[in-house]
Amino acid sequence: MSFLGDAYGIKDPDNQGRWNKPCKDGPDAVVPGFLVNMGPTGARGILKERSFVVKYIFKKSPASDVLRIDDEVYGANGKKFSKHTFGDGNHGIEGPIQDMGLAIEDSEGDEGVLKLMVDRHGAKLEVEVQLEKLGRFADTFPVNCAKTDILKKRAYKYLMDNPGGIDSQGRCIATLAMLSSDDRKVFTAGKRMALAWNKPYNDTTRAWHLGFQGIVLAEYHMLTGDRKVLKTLGKTQDLLAKAQWKAPIHHWKSKQIKNIDQSIIDKHQALYEGGFGHEPYDVIVARGGGGYGPMQWPTCLALMTWQFSKQCGVEVDQQAVDRSFQFLDYGTTNAGKIAYGGEFTLNNGPIDSERWKSSTRNGASHKSGLGYLVHKLSPEREGSKEMMKLHLSNIDASYKDMPDGHACALMGLTWGWAGTYASDDAKLKKKVSSYYKAWINMARCHGSDSYVILPARDYADFSYYRGNIRNHTTAAVAFAYSYSTPKLRIQGQEGNANQTSDSRTNRLPKSTQGARRTFYSPDRKRSFQGRLVSYDSKSGKVQVRMNNGRITTLGLADLSKEDQTYVEKFQSQVE
Repeated sequence: MSFLGDAYGIKDPDNQGRWNKPCKDGPDAVVPGFLVNMGPTGARGILKERSFVVKYIFKKSPASDVLRIDDEVYGANGKKFSKHTFGDGNHGIEGPIQDMGLAIEDSEGDEGVLKLMVDRHGAKLEVEVQLEKLGRFADTFPVNCAKTDILKKRAYKYLMDNPGGIDSQGRCIATLAMLSSDDRKVFTAGKRMALAWNKPYNDTTRAWHLGFQGIVLAEYHMLTGDRKVLKTLGKTQDLLAKAQWKAPIHHWKSKQIKNIDQSIIDKHQALYEGGFGHEPYDVIVARGGGGYGPMQWPTCLALMTWQFSKQCGVEVDQQAVDRSFQFLDYGTTNAGKIAYGGEFTLNNGPIDSERWKSSTRNGASHKSGLGYLVHKLSPEREGSKEMMKLHLSNIDASYKDMPDGHACALMGLTWGWAGTYASDDAKLKKKVSSYYKAWINMARCHGSDSYVILPARDYADFSYYRGNIRNHTTAAVAFAYSYSTPKLRIQGQEGNANQTSDSRTNRLPKSTQGARRTFYSPDRKRSFQGRLVSYDSKSGKVQVRMNNGRITTLGLADLSKEDQTYVEKFQSQVE
């Protein structure tokens, strides 16, 4: 039941035995292990403190006739590599990874010649690898960046030419990236990907899949106005409600946790309510327990799905939403660091939750990216603006650990970037971009049309071995590039100009519309978002323009007391 809190190094010089452990799928299956991709050179190598030892070279790549197996590359463009620090802690990518990534940037911004300092069986050599003259990433990356535009176009083409091999995370971000494209062919491919997901899951589906699917279908609907996906999105709400952990919770037994009194364990595990685990809670109960409990990652995905669904005019269970926000709040420290799971209450024994929450230690910037997005999508909640600032502050303090998400470096980078680039903090965006352009250059494969994950610092990072990692990584980088043409709510956009005529009909003057707000049912179990358009006191009919542009009519008695007061006050002001 230990969550182990902190991440561990490219844990040791042996990369936990993974230098010699190959993946099974995609174009990287020919590589003899989880080696560091040495950028678009086409070489892969073992990372040492101040060098790379080449262990694989792709045929017909820029390095194929220049480097040799077992060459030790210890510098680039006249500069020796600085020292990489193995082990735990927020050490980032400093050392050979960052230095070579920046050297690639310099070379591509000039004539494309990358000069590598090589030790070949004791002989000191300088060899030249000819790269493309792609230019440099702009200070405003990914916006107004010519290099981004070139690489984004290639990444989209790669994903369209090489479909499949990705799970729901990769499917989600690949679809979102393409839906953001100004290229009609790419945009059409994104729509096809979204509609291919327009099939309800079932009661045993993992919460991760529900969240990723819900985000895509909601964004697709708000962008296009296509209502075909709303039925599936409604079904997703029901499945999320069933998957959520709900009281009474009796997951852990005394004999499993140091024989601590069961009443004490029950008091602590009660704080699990509102969270989401891998499997739905009903499935976990039916099988008699197992697993370590709910996690913040899928809980944040569920919250985003719920908030997006409200904007689509789909009713959600507001009490379920509130429970998940409570779980997220329990798991967020005063410094903005979000827990992995429920270690704020149980972690190999009972935890003092208040003391845990009072921590001022920064970290887990990747989850703060998620936290920022959740609160940005929830302006109606008290304190949302403060929480957005808190999460950006945590990212600012710990941005170097973005690739160190537990069990998947790629997921950490994806959502750390997403939260950062969706914000209005230009200084932070530049800081993060300037740091990770070296990572992007190193992850870029020869041909500069696809990407592969680099080793990170979490002891359980198995991202290299999840399906076709080339497609997964390319989707993640394409998603980051897509913020150059933002069109989606998850990218910080409030609306768009691409909605169909369904969202443009019956438009009333803005002066007759109220501000966007969340409306609740009388028992506050259901809610939706929209703008009040009109109220007829004689018939008791209320008209609300949903966030998808559609106008819905309901009775005043169908709203909560607070909403009824708001409606009546609004009408008196209009008259």
